[in-house]
Amino acid sequence: MERRIRFVVSDNSQMTTRIINYFEQFNLKLIEHTESCLKFGHRSTIFDAWKTNPLTWGSKVSVSISENTILADFYIDTDAQMNTKEEETVWLSFIESFQNYLTNGATPDSKLSSAIINNKKSRISYIGWAGLGALTGGLASFTYNKLIDTNSTFSIFLIPVLATAFLTWRIRYAKAKTLL
Repeated sequence: MERRIRFVVSDNSQMTTRIINYFEQFNLKLIEHTESCLKFGHRSTIFDAWKTNPLTWGSKVSVSISENTILADFYIDTDAQMNTKEEETVWLSFIESFQNYLTNGATPDSKLSSAIINNKKSRISYIGWAGLGALTGGLASFTYNKLIDTNSTFSIFLIPVLATAFLTWRIRYAKAKTLL
């Protein structure tokens, strides 16, 4: 996921410090600091798919300061993620909260906290659907092996295929449901 925002701030005093403070609240590390550019982020890990808070995924944020104009580029590594609407909502709330923090001095709002909590709940639901798919795959594998009266290597693939199919279906269903 990539997002770019540009906005104007009325008071740019201590802007660098304010930007650093905002990202430190969410444990994004300062990677690079120059006079006009700040870069924050997390490294991607193989465990990102199991993290319930998308703000801890691999990400890079570049913030450029030019007089009263802030330009921020957000790059979030969603390759190994479920990539649900709830996860996207967390990042969009984070970006909106960042802009509000710098323009209005508002602290991160409950909308962001609520989005993180909703994401954690939905993630548990999605893992449940993957588990149901794995269970269905296991039963299909067992039935297939009994029908052909041998242990087939094909049946080994039924479990991850059906787990992935159930999970993918549920994510697409949730996205389509919100579009209606």
